[in-house]
Amino acid sequence: MDPEFLKALELVAEYDRQRPSVVKEYRLYYDEHGCVIGLWETDHPDGENYIVLSDTAEFHSNNTSTLKIIDGKLKITDPKQPLKSRLIKSDAGFAVVRGHAALILGPGETYEHTEYYDRKTDH
Repeated sequence: MDPEFLKALELVAEYDRQRPSVVKEYRLYYDEHGCVIGLWETDHPDGENYIVLSDTAEFHSNNTSTLKIIDGKLKITDPKQPLKSRLIKSDAGFAVVRGHAALILGPGETYEHTEYYDRKTDH
């Protein structure tokens, strides 16, 4: 065999021995409303809103507009049935004037009697 070819094979073998192993973890990232942003296998972006998928078939076989992350699980929503959102009393969320949920306080606004409401989406 050609010595140059053997040397090339040795270089490839040396590269394989030193190459770091790539750990694939299928992370499905979503926004604060549970809408899918994207799927990453490696080089994961910073962020806390993701779930780890062991099987990506459900993700790849559906339109992402029908997928939602609900209670930390991937769900397929019926595109014909609209999602309904409503406000419920909460410990966090939108600050409002107590007794008047329509009077939302903006950033930096303060009021003596406040309560909080947050969005609840019916699934």
